[in-house]
Amino acid sequence: MGKINVTIRVQEEVVEEAKEVGLNISRTCENALKQAIKQLKPLYSQGNPEDCSNSCSKKSLVRGVGFEPTNPYRTAASGLRL
Repeated sequence: MGKINVTIRVQEEVVEEAKEVGLNISRTCENALKQAIKQLKPLYSQGNPEDCSNSCSKKSLVRGVGFEPTNPYRTAASGLRL
């Protein structure tokens, strides 16, 4: 699997602290995305999100600060539903 360039916006202080402790920012972000996908994927496999009733709202798909997709129902360019 190849990699692509992606631009993200991160607070300057967070980037500085990450560098101070020796974190690889790209790898850390990639691992966090993998973890978020792993946590959210089972929710999507329960049915079609567009057909969800009020019991399956966007808010219920995201738990905790930091996992806040702008549109959790959007289809990725690869065709996979994230």
